[in-house]
Amino acid sequence: MKNIKMINWILVAIVALYFFLSAYIDLAHTPQAVETVKKLGYSEYFLDILGIAKVLGIIALLTPKFNRLKEWAYAGFTFDAISAIWSNIASGYPTESIAAVIAIVLLMPSYIVFRKLQYEIHAESANKYSFMKRETKIRPLA
Repeated sequence: MKNIKMINWILVAIVALYFFLSAYIDLAHTPQAVETVKKLGYSEYFLDILGIAKVLGIIALLTPKFNRLKEWAYAGFTFDAISAIWSNIASGYPTESIAAVIAIVLLMPSYIVFRKLQYEIHAESANKYSFMKRETKIRPLA
C-alpha cells in the first residue's frame, strides 16, 4: 500500500501543477487566454470563474482526507476538460483542444490510482476490525 500512496501523490502533484498553471493563466487574463475565450464566444469574466474553480479543486486534491471533496474535484476538472474540447470543436477550432486532451490523459490515471488507494484503505480497515465479526454459535439448552 505504501507504493500506491506514493504513486497517488506523484500523480496528484502532476495534476495539481497542470491545473495550477491553467488557473494562473486564467486569473492573470493573459492575452492568449482572453483571445481564446472571446473566440469561443464567452465573456472575459468567465476566466475568473474557471480560475477560482481550479484553485479550489487543487486545494481539495492536496488536502488529506475529505475524499468526497476529492471526487468532486476530479469531476470538476473532467467537466472543465470535456467542455473545453466541446467548445473548441463547436467553434471550429478542433486543433486547440490539445491542452484539454492532455488534462484528461493526466486525470484518468490519477483518479484510477486514487480509487484503488481508497479500496485498499477500506479493505485494510475491514481486516483490522475483523475480530468484531466473529460468529457466535448457539448451543442447545439440553
